Amino acid sequence: MLPDVDAAEVARLARAMTWKFAACRVRYAGAKAGLRYSGGDRDALLAAYKRALEPFSGTFLTGPDMGTRPSDFVEDEHAADLPLWAKSHEGMDLDDLATGAGVAGAAEAALGHVGRTLGGATVVIEGFGKVGAGTARACARAGARVIAVSTVEGALIDLAGLDVEHLIDLKAKHGDLLVEHGPGPARPREEIFELACDVLVPGARPDSVTVELAERGDWTIVAPGANVPYQAGSLDVLARRGIVAVPDFVSNSGGVHLYESVSQDADPGAAIAAIGRLVHDSVARILARADAEGTTPTAAALAEGRAYIGEESGAGDEVLDELFGP
Repeated sequence: MLPDVDAAEVARLARAMTWKFAACRVRYAGAKAGLRYSGGDRDALLAAYKRALEPFSGTFLTGPDMGTRPSDFVEDEHAADLPLWAKSHEGMDLDDLATGAGVAGAAEAALGHVGRTLGGATVVIEGFGKVGAGTARACARAGARVIAVSTVEGALIDLAGLDVEHLIDLKAKHGDLLVEHGPGPARPREEIFELACDVLVPGARPDSVTVELAERGDWTIVAPGANVPYQAGSLDVLARRGIVAVPDFVSNSGGVHLYESVSQDADPGAAIAAIGRLVHDSVARILARADAEGTTPTAAALAEGRAYIGEESGAGDEVLDELFGP
């Protein structure tokens, strides 16, 4: 739900969801919806959206993403029997924590692939929103140092490390304007990409990792929280420069695991930890395959997804080529 979302962006996001479900070995097709909203009666817009989906209730499952929250999709957010994905834990929505734990797990696996650890690593997060905040908490608790975060209003940078829990409190009070209330002056949000760091987490809109940034970025790992963050051509540049670019549809798949891979009766903390391990293991496997085949991590992940969809659906090469490329 964004002011300027359009059909082209939603189509790209839908395709990424197909890849994400395949990467998670979940037998769903991928889909996405977009709502244009820049103010006014938010509840009326959501109600109209839900009415429009009623004919497709058996095939289209909808839930929270950018601009929405779990309470938008449950009848009573205070009910005692809420599903796990709609619950909160330690002051944050569980879907944000699950996705963030997955991104941290992806970063940890990628750093391990190059002989490093997440403990002591420096992390830069674009988009300190739902997933960005969950990622920051997971990384900080793993011993990483979050040195920069951004919102649409600017960036906060501290090479000694930001107090993540303080930032989460500021976000709850001020939203994107948290950067105006931080420990230092707000900086232009573009500056975060110029920082040297061990892990860059693109966590906003599509194409934020441009070819130009890929040519000069001083990063060891890119572990996306956002969907489709790599501009066309940027993955080849990152591979040439030896920067490990984790496929976005794997690193940010924690939300899928929250719905499908852990029990809906699980303890929230245990579920988050399990999801982090699931994404970690997927990334480790994909990076090993990429090395063995001399290809990029994204190509390796797409090959896995193609094989899974082919086996599960019996689809032929024409359909698989359309979904994953030849």
